[in-house]
Amino acid sequence: MELFEDRRKILEYFQGHGILVSPGALDIILNNSMGQFLNEIASPDVLSSGYLTENDVKKLIKKPERKKMNFEVYIPDIKAHSSVEDFREMFVDRYERLSKMVIQSSEMRGTYAIKTAKKASGKVKIVGMVSEISNTKNGHKRVLLEDLGDNINVFLLKNKGLNNELILEDEVIGVIGSISNSGKDPVIFADEVIRPDIPYKMIDEEKKPPVYVASLSDIHVGSKTFRKDDFNKMISWIKSSNEEAESLKYLILSGDVVDGIGVYPGQENDLAVLNPYKQYETLADYVNQIPEDINIFIMPGNHDIVRLAEPQPLFSSKIRDFFNSNVTLLPNPYNLRLEDKNVLIYHGMSLNDMIELVPGASYASVGSAIEELLKRRHLAPVYGGKTPIIPYKRDYHVIEDVPDIFITGHIHSFSQGNYKGIRYINASTWQSQTDYQKMMNFSPNPSIMTLFDLHSKTTILKDFK
Repeated sequence: MELFEDRRKILEYFQGHGILVSPGALDIILNNSMGQFLNEIASPDVLSSGYLTENDVKKLIKKPERKKMNFEVYIPDIKAHSSVEDFREMFVDRYERLSKMVIQSSEMRGTYAIKTAKKASGKVKIVGMVSEISNTKNGHKRVLLEDLGDNINVFLLKNKGLNNELILEDEVIGVIGSISNSGKDPVIFADEVIRPDIPYKMIDEEKKPPVYVASLSDIHVGSKTFRKDDFNKMISWIKSSNEEAESLKYLILSGDVVDGIGVYPGQENDLAVLNPYKQYETLADYVNQIPEDINIFIMPGNHDIVRLAEPQPLFSSKIRDFFNSNVTLLPNPYNLRLEDKNVLIYHGMSLNDMIELVPGASYASVGSAIEELLKRRHLAPVYGGKTPIIPYKRDYHVIEDVPDIFITGHIHSFSQGNYKGIRYINASTWQSQTDYQKMMNFSPNPSIMTLFDLHSKTTILKDFK
């Protein structure tokens, strides 16, 4: 009886507006509980004649209104100011935060301060920051560790296999070993090295419709080698009625979004657009085509016109004004919280240092270098290499919150992996091989968009070459 009454009311409504309704259209309205949308169905935008067909009604249910998602962004104050005291405070902050992570591991219960450990006997556990590394003539590794009160030499013996342990200057480690007071100064012979590391993390498989966050990096708009056609194909796909595209709610551009100018000698010969602000305006012409219900996040990299030293601040308000309101500008690095998931974004300059230091890592295969960053809970563990860093009282490169997803770029290769339940990616570039890359015999794998479902472990690659 209720269904009959609904049918009668709907027919009366359309008859009152001089509209005839096909039986199929009426069934769709009833089956999809669309009675509250009668005014919208009868509008000229939907109805082209005085007869309502099934196709007219399907226009409304094929592409429902896309809901804009909610998220929170906190922008820290990272304006430039540095002094010797800032350097000291940054390293103290790094040590204090990372040493807490080490001490929290079950193996490190009963940790001594180094000054106390020197007076102990037998087995000891200490935490310190690496200040020196060398190899002895017998093939052992010597590491000078220091905490806030003292320092001590730790020997990693080759007969225990520890001499091959990858130790980096300025990283914070824990050591379990035996104290020896037989020489002039106490030393520790290590049995085990403990790092802050990432705890194993289960990827939630929630019974919810997918919500995708997509990753792009190193677009290099303004360069003659910017892959404009591929980028346009990607934007057309986002705007399509494809089911995956309609589930895309967040888009991240993780640095080097334009090619800039003056980044390297002779760069002007490689540019299609010389004015860097015009490069951002051109980027905005692309990005502003993306539906406004998709939240877009843009951070700088080493080619962008912010300071080169990390952490890098937000783009200027002049650049911000080029973009639509659904674009949020971020500093580099940044931990973004989306749908109760932590997405750690870092352009990735320190990967240059890590590729040189991590055995097996290369520009074509950067996954092992990314995992070493996670293991050390720090985005730039080596100070003084190829990664310029401005010191602050807080070390913004410490990975304090365990991420669900970790996104890097910069290298122009494409790598993906999973480290202890953390999905990570070195995002693809949108620039063809450059002359410098030819000289280095490196071929990038460009024009790949990666989609992560925030409600499951699904990861999708979309190749637009």
